[in-house]
Amino acid sequence: MNVESKQSPDNLKVFVAHVEARATLWQLDLLSLHDAVDELEFLRKRLKLDADAAQLIMARTFSRLRDDLDGWVVQ
Repeated sequence: MNVESKQSPDNLKVFVAHVEARATLWQLDLLSLHDAVDELEFLRKRLKLDADAAQLIMARTFSRLRDDLDGWVVQ
């Protein structure tokens, strides 16, 4: 996105970027899962996103990084 642009970024894209960042921090053990989800839920409310859609995005993203699921990923 152009920094000079007056158009605001798509809220869903912003949320996905935050989810991916938090999932990476969690995978690196720099953030607890509880803290990551709390932060993301706060952001979801601020961006006025659907709770079910946000949960699915989080589940898909975090499941790709888990090593205890034997390769299973939320679809």
